[in-house]
Amino acid sequence: MIRSFDTLYLHPGLEDHPRAMELLRRIPYRRLERLERMQELKERMRLEPEATVARGKYSAALAPYPGRMVEGCPATPGMCCCRYRVINLIMGCPFDCSYCILQGYLNRPTIFIYPELEKIFGEVDREIASCNEYPLRFGTGELSDSLALEHFTGFAHPLLEFFRNRPQCWFEFKTKSTRVQSLLEFSPVPGNIVVSWSVNPPGVIGSEERGAPALGSRLKAAQAVSAAGYRLGFHFDPVFHYEGWEDDYRKVVEEIYRRVDPGRVAWISLGTLRYSSWLAGLLQRRFQGHRLLAGELFPVRPDGKYRYPQPLRVEIYRRMHDWIRAFDSEVYVYLCMESAVVYRWALGREVGGDELAVERGFPAPPGWRAGVI
Repeated sequence: MIRSFDTLYLHPGLEDHPRAMELLRRIPYRRLERLERMQELKERMRLEPEATVARGKYSAALAPYPGRMVEGCPATPGMCCCRYRVINLIMGCPFDCSYCILQGYLNRPTIFIYPELEKIFGEVDREIASCNEYPLRFGTGELSDSLALEHFTGFAHPLLEFFRNRPQCWFEFKTKSTRVQSLLEFSPVPGNIVVSWSVNPPGVIGSEERGAPALGSRLKAAQAVSAAGYRLGFHFDPVFHYEGWEDDYRKVVEEIYRRVDPGRVAWISLGTLRYSSWLAGLLQRRFQGHRLLAGELFPVRPDGKYRYPQPLRVEIYRRMHDWIRAFDSEVYVYLCMESAVVYRWALGREVGGDELAVERGFPAPPGWRAGVI
């Protein structure tokens, strides 16, 4: 885990921004530079992308976000989408997971932190006002880990305060970290907040999730926030297929429900290993010899991403769904980046008629009422 950044870059437009100045006091760094100096890193990334991705995890930049800070999840057309609303608060992650799309997707040699929370709050309110057909779910865990840098940023409390007053929508912290102290210090706990963990068997975490806490540490943190009153979520994404995967993943499900009350789990998602063709070369160079990335994957329509064959994915989802249902008959289970056909074959249920929406059964937050804005 990063204890301090080697370099912190500051955009000149934030030199008078109160939260940016607070972050300068909170974040430990060795050297402060103006953002224009990052051009040197960008050139280095062009010449040696593999090394620069790793080095970029030890630098950070404070900058205004160039565009909308709240966007829909970039789901592939034809794949079912859970309507996750992405809050672009941080881009980049201190963990170095072998399968992470961010290492090729963001193409930036540093972690970007965007201090303009007020802009985010305004965009969220506009989204809420324009949608009264289904409950919205917002989260900061798409382009970064929601809590891995919380001890530096302190963003959790203003987010909790804001969403406590918007009970008609969900807010999700999605993480692999154990940085939950700020959540435990916030009271009373809002009923529409979910703290979710990405989980994998210990062997997968050890080989593929460099720098991330062990499974036991993640579940201990989940126990703590559940005891404090938060709802929980778990994301088995990506699931790897290898010899002995059934025993390993079944044990993870058993360990989750040994530690937490089923009634506290709001949702569980399932997704198998997948990556874009343009990312394959970078993964091969950065993680040469990683057997879990070297399975039999094929480009699959409509997005051309490399995936396990469809019958194998269906079998994985069926088994995991059965293991979860053995402990919890009520929790909402959904698939990430899968088609309506895979939904039907794997989970035995149809999804929404527009094919871009998970069916209306996604759980509603405590303050949501259909047709009421």
